[in-house]
Amino acid sequence: MWNPSKSVRLSSICTKIAIVLVICAAFAMPNLIPTYVNYTGKNPEIIHSLLLTVYACVLPGMLSLICLGRLLSNIRREEVFVEKNVKLLRALSWCSFVVSAILFISGFYYILFVIIAVCAAFLGLILRVIKNVFEQAIVIKRENDFTI
Repeated sequence: MWNPSKSVRLSSICTKIAIVLVICAAFAMPNLIPTYVNYTGKNPEIIHSLLLTVYACVLPGMLSLICLGRLLSNIRREEVFVEKNVKLLRALSWCSFVVSAILFISGFYYILFVIIAVCAAFLGLILRVIKNVFEQAIVIKRENDFTI
């Protein structure tokens, strides 16, 4: 039977797989991007710019995955409404905004990045709202702990 514990475990496994995939992709990008450019018939002059954009996004992407892993680890230990989760959500949000900014700037040479930048910014906004909900839940939890 499927339950929340199994869902958290599955999410944790997916996060670890994503970390491995990002590392593998980072090593494979010097070969993948020229192949993509040749396949799509794009101007080969954008290869270096694409590489720069991808590598600039790897650091905030990896940081996001690490934060996500820690958040899931805290949830697995039944530490949900705690300050460290708010900090992790804040970091996730800022990483999304950083990636959004990098992609928006990169949109000047590759327009598809602008669409992805808008998606990343929207994700960052959603994470900020979730962070605010967690902060309020912590306040309510503290009040309830003092009441009882």
